[in-house]
Order: sequence, then C-alpha cells, then structure tokens
Amino acid sequence: MKNKEYEISTLAALVPMASDAEQAALTQDIKENNLREPIVLWRGQVVDGRCRLKAWELIGWDAKNIPTKELDANLSEDDVKIFVKSVNTRRNLTMTQKIISAVKELIDTKKASKDVSNSWGISKAILDNAKYIYKKRIDYIEPLFNGESVWIMNNKGEESQTNKVSAVYASIKREQEQIIEDTQHGWQEDTMIKTQAGKDWYYSMVENDDITMYRRLIAELANYKFNTDR
Repeated sequence: MKNKEYEISTLAALVPMASDAEQAALTQDIKENNLREPIVLWRGQVVDGRCRLKAWELIGWDAKNIPTKELDANLSEDDVKIFVKSVNTRRNLTMTQKIISAVKELIDTKKASKDVSNSWGISKAILDNAKYIYKKRIDYIEPLFNGESVWIMNNKGEESQTNKVSAVYASIKREQEQIIEDTQHGWQEDTMIKTQAGKDWYYSMVENDDITMYRRLIAELANYKFNTDR
C-alpha cells in the first residue's frame, strides 16, 4: 500500500515517457538492481523520474521508501527546464526526441529559434524543419515525440515508415508543393524559383492566398530576393 503520493509537474513532460518495451525493461532492472537514480522533485512535484516512479509502483514497493532528491525551491522555472533537458539529453533521448522536444519548447515559449536550438544542441535548420512539421502535420508530433515512426511518401512515390525528422519534412514539403502545382494557373512555381530559401519564403507568403493571379509576381519577387547570382 502506498503511503506517499507524488504529483507530476508539467515540466516533466518536456521529455517523453518510455515506450511499453522500455518501461518493462526499466521495471525489471529496478526490481533486480534497485533504483540507481533518485526521483527528482521541485517544490514537491516530480520533474524527473516519472518512468522510474511508475516502475517502483508496478513492482509494488512502498512509495514512501523511494529515493528522492529535492531541487532548490528558489530555482526559477527556466532553471528547472534546463535541468530536465540536460539530464534527459544525457540519459537516453534519441535525436528525433530531442528535436521534437525542442520544437515543443519553441512553440510553447516563443523563444528565438537560435536560442532553443543551441540549448538542445541541434541545428537551427533541423529545428525549422520540425516547426514546419508542427504547422503542417501536427498529428505527427506526438508519435515522433514518443519514439514512434510515421507513414510518409518517399522521393520514389512509395509509402514508407520513418522517425527521421528530415525525411518527414521532405515528404510533407513535396506534398505541399504538389498541391500548389496542381492549381489551375498553367505554370510551376517550383521550377521558377531557383533557391530553397526562395521557395520557403514564397510558400509562406501564399499559404493562405487563393488568388492565383498574384502568385507569379510573388514568385518573381522570391526569385529576385534569393537569386544565388546576387
């Protein structure tokens, strides 16, 4: 019977829970070898160790006996976020989980992309790709965050599964470009604009624009702004 209950802080959700297989392995390891790392609390709530706590409870051990470590209550929320990211990045997050964790922070906090990418140790370009996925296919975010694969159309037009952010981004990008090319204007923006930066800017400008008569002018402007010869 549990004699002590622990509330889970929302800050713990900066990183994903373990998969069922990972949780089972962790539970068995703790049962055989006890807990190597204490549950970390901040102001009485769990900020790191949700999976270890779950394993302890699944085993049936008394919760009052679980090792804990208290962070300084005077720490700011940002300080605790940095701590949570740091310990979990070192521990076992995959690169995809780091990227999705970063884009969640970017969306939630409105911080500059460069600051968030630096704090997670990833490139700004890959963070921007993840942001594009968030905007266009938000239903992919939680599966990727939890270490799962999603279905995409690869560059050969074949369906496949992947958990790589770059591959997911490329698939969605191709899908979006095809939608635009299929409109009834008789010309292709993708071939007219010479650089990827120009294409990205163009699509952001016309994303919500159904008036095709202006698209050629915007494409010409994009080609001018991002021409590699300038």
